[in-house]
Amino acid sequence: MKNRKDLEEEKKYLVEKFGLFMEGQEKLSPIGARIFATLFINKENGATFDDLVHFLGASKSTISTNLQSLTKSNMIVYFTKPGDRKKYYTLSPVGFISRIEEKIADYKTEHFLVEQILEYKKTANGIIKEEDQQYGSNQETPYLDYLSNTVRLLEQLRDQIKAKCPITN
Repeated sequence: MKNRKDLEEEKKYLVEKFGLFMEGQEKLSPIGARIFATLFINKENGATFDDLVHFLGASKSTISTNLQSLTKSNMIVYFTKPGDRKKYYTLSPVGFISRIEEKIADYKTEHFLVEQILEYKKTANGIIKEEDQQYGSNQETPYLDYLSNTVRLLEQLRDQIKAKCPITN
């Protein structure tokens, strides 16, 4: 069984790894990505400004600037608790839906472009003599299936999240 110190070290490791991923994936600043990762781990309870300053070891101004940026981009929100003047930051379901919508749009665009390429190949293969065909057979059909299925699954996920989180409607 892990003790508190081991759990804290594991949390720091996971925040760093997920933070690095989010830097590249969402083009976040290094501290912004670490804030996002920390809030992902703490999403049920949220985290206060002071919690983030202490855990991430960054300056108050750096944390503040990044919280403002993440809030403005709808990736995080804050809530308050009765009798407590502190803000508790957590991930925003609206931001998550927005990320899913972006992915859906990307996959739909890719699907459309692959269909255009396949149509071009059919035309090109019809014009070029059979022995000179350089464009091959229709091997992209499984790829189109992958794109279609990914869009369908992402749309289902988006709809499930919207149904569970009334704030996203």
